[in-house]
Amino acid sequence: MLQVSYHPLFGSPDADAVFRSSEGTHYRLHSFVLRTTSGFFRPMLSLSDINSIGSSPDPSSEASSIGLQETDGVLTRLFIMISGMEIPQWDSLDEIEEVLHAAEKYDMPGPISILRSVIISHHFMAEPLHVYAIAARYQWEEVLQNAAEACFAIPIHQQNYLSVLKRIPTDDLLRLIDLRRERRDAFMRAINNEVQFTDGCSRDECVCGRATDRHALYRFKLSVYKEMDEKPIARNMDDEDWKAARRLWNHKCLFCGTLVYDRIATMEGIRPCIDMLPTQLRPRS
Repeated sequence: MLQVSYHPLFGSPDADAVFRSSEGTHYRLHSFVLRTTSGFFRPMLSLSDINSIGSSPDPSSEASSIGLQETDGVLTRLFIMISGMEIPQWDSLDEIEEVLHAAEKYDMPGPISILRSVIISHHFMAEPLHVYAIAARYQWEEVLQNAAEACFAIPIHQQNYLSVLKRIPTDDLLRLIDLRRERRDAFMRAINNEVQFTDGCSRDECVCGRATDRHALYRFKLSVYKEMDEKPIARNMDDEDWKAARRLWNHKCLFCGTLVYDRIATMEGIRPCIDMLPTQLRPRS
């Protein structure tokens, strides 16, 4: 008869429950661990049933194990977490999601809480929309909020984000879109209020007495609108790579050559507007 091989971390003969992954790898675990960490296995592994589930006089028998649908990678990480072992570094959010689905399936709140903390790390927040989709599935409001703010820096409407957007529940997707729109509109209201700019920006005449050419300001505002619609992070307008801002600061009177817009004073008026932009998702409907 073919001898059953066990995962090297889960092969103790003292363990009384045996599981088999979809790849054929066997795992021995103590039923006490499973009863205390899994609502799914708790009733199956009651004291009266231990001898009839996953444990038989013939440990080499394939029939003596409980077959599970998950792969080696998923089960190994899941069993490591509930057994209190050192958890290997996570490679991707996709890997985390697979384990999360298994933890949800087997009603294991411990691993779920661990993974909730893992996905808000700086490493995984590099994919904020993916984190937002995961948090939306499990209704982790704090993670949702953190991910929503991180999403300000990315253009979520681009084609490469479509597959992730489709996975987000409708209400949570609308909450994210609404927040981004609120930030864009609030910022445009602020910079359209000429009080937010310097006196030089609001005057109708240059010091030379000629009418002020305001085309640079109009182009700047249009650029801001497009930028905020795509990525409502309200970028630093001192960024020298932003052509619209550079044109504004360098704009001179056509007649006397005087700079029309005072960069330093104008930024002093704009920065408080950025600080006051909304950041909070609205409550769920």
